Amino acid sequence: MTRLLITEITRMGPAFCVIGLQREKDKIQSVRPVSATANSWLHFPYHRGDVLQCEFAPFSGAKPHIEDRVSTQGFQKDSAVPEPEVVTYLRKAEIADSRQELFDCVLHENKSGSGLFAKPSEAKRSVCGAVTQNLRIEFCANDLRATLVLSSGEVLRDLPVVDRDWRDFVDAALAESRGANRLARLERFFNSQFHYKVLSCPHHFIRLGLTRPYYDLCWLMLDTLIPLPKHDWLEEF
Repeated sequence: MTRLLITEITRMGPAFCVIGLQREKDKIQSVRPVSATANSWLHFPYHRGDVLQCEFAPFSGAKPHIEDRVSTQGFQKDSAVPEPEVVTYLRKAEIADSRQELFDCVLHENKSGSGLFAKPSEAKRSVCGAVTQNLRIEFCANDLRATLVLSSGEVLRDLPVVDRDWRDFVDAALAESRGANRLARLERFFNSQFHYKVLSCPHHFIRLGLTRPYYDLCWLMLDTLIPLPKHDWLEEF
């Protein structure tokens, strides 16, 4: 049995992609559990910080998703780890300071639109942590997007935010039951409270990921944004 610390839960259409950390000897590395029939999960009742007992079959994922492992049985929750401790482990896993180091390849600007992409044959992995100097979140055209500055000073613009908890938070903020001017209030939150609640948090951390190849391109996403949002923040705007 393998103990897997869940660190990422991302919304991919109607399903979820899950990533966790596994300790192998003295190394901590990312593992993405998948089923034998699909790369995502329609139902995943666990949370970031949960430690799950898993069983994996030997499997080598196609580049750049080398973290894929086939799950051969259901998950069993073993314990849970608080959010600051999750970040402590993430800082010991894959991490980069510059754009080139993220996936050990060139990230290309999308000349015909927004976002960045890598070529599957060039990227050496599909997930990596990063420390940011700055981060801006915007809600544009019914989509949550991020622009961030890496430790190197390089800027990554217009990345889709697929973090399940942050997407759920935005859905709750825009629920009809919250009355008028919901979008304007959400935008004010991202322009004001967000900065001291998230960027000033001592364990603030992000993880970036690459999509599976789409027309032979893997698009860059913001997979995880820690700290995760708290429901009572909704009462403040």
